[in-house]
Amino acid sequence: MIERARAVIGPRVRVYRLNERMASNPKLEVRIVVHLADLGLGLGTDPVHENSAKQNVLAAGEGDTATAQQAWPAGLPDSGAVSVRQLADALARLPHAEG
Repeated sequence: MIERARAVIGPRVRVYRLNERMASNPKLEVRIVVHLADLGLGLGTDPVHENSAKQNVLAAGEGDTATAQQAWPAGLPDSGAVSVRQLADALARLPHAEG
């Protein structure tokens, strides 16, 4: 699995994981990656959940809610999934830090 992760070429990766209890301490869990798929460089057609999309824009706007709201283009839904292209357009509208 490590070699597959090292070979990833694109920014789009789908990861399937399981949580398993640790043998040394059953109260704790660790994440185990069971499958890793490289989705390549292209923008896919899978919809992005509205909460994930908005959190991405807010994080890219360094937590500034007003900036994130301004970057959310008119015409994008206030609720419901958006396309990867729509999310990319919103991220491109964010002002870039100078310096």
